Amino acid sequence: MISFDFRSKANGVPILSKENIEYIAERIIRDYKPENLKTPTALDIELFSECYAGLDVDYKDLSHNRSILGMIVFNDGCVPVYNPIKNKAEKLPVDEGTILIDNSLLEEDQIRRGRFTHCHEISHWFLHRDIYAVDKNQISIFDYMGEEEKTTAIKCRTTDIESTGRKQLVTDDDWMEWQADYLASALLMPVDAFTQAVKDYVRLLGVEEFFNRRGIDLYNDFWAEELSRGMARQFDVSLTAAKIRLKNLGFIKSVEEKRQCSII
Repeated sequence: MISFDFRSKANGVPILSKENIEYIAERIIRDYKPENLKTPTALDIELFSECYAGLDVDYKDLSHNRSILGMIVFNDGCVPVYNPIKNKAEKLPVDEGTILIDNSLLEEDQIRRGRFTHCHEISHWFLHRDIYAVDKNQISIFDYMGEEEKTTAIKCRTTDIESTGRKQLVTDDDWMEWQADYLASALLMPVDAFTQAVKDYVRLLGVEEFFNRRGIDLYNDFWAEELSRGMARQFDVSLTAAKIRLKNLGFIKSVEEKRQCSII
């Protein structure tokens, strides 16, 4: 697995643009499975997680109200999970490099969102693990804490994953969640392969006149929706994830952008 040396703040939080993250995704995929860069295909997320990132995955009830979708563990210890039988939180022993995904994402209509959540947690590992690294060979204040106190894990909520971009990025946590979300999108839908898939599908739909007339905006909401569904099927991601990727790469415009164009 390759490593990166990116610019960061004094506290270790990376400073990354969309272009930086696209580059990181390309490097990772080129190192793991270079054919995925050009050939539109669904990433085998379990294989990628275990064999490339070296992570373990488990499914638990992470909260009583399904508000937490995933969690990545950076240090050995314990994390709180929800016990539905006892209707209360309990401590779960976990090892460094463990991904926890909420059981709700095993439901048939949530599998694709579960894949994105899994990749979101992997992305945290790639981008943010150095912030929370603990030198196990040195005695520190952590040695005098309880297991749950010295454990470091990022809990990712429903508002953090497949973000539509409406959330303001203010805190370091906000930025790290955005970074993990964008990298997950770029890993699951590599830019060149995704672009090729869009062109092929537009040709299949027979709506090249919209595609060509608007540059890279289909303009018509019906065809934009159908394109989103096609990309979701092709890359085995949720409809929301496909729409966000299409907007981020400029293939379809948001409602706000369309209104601005109509005013101009």
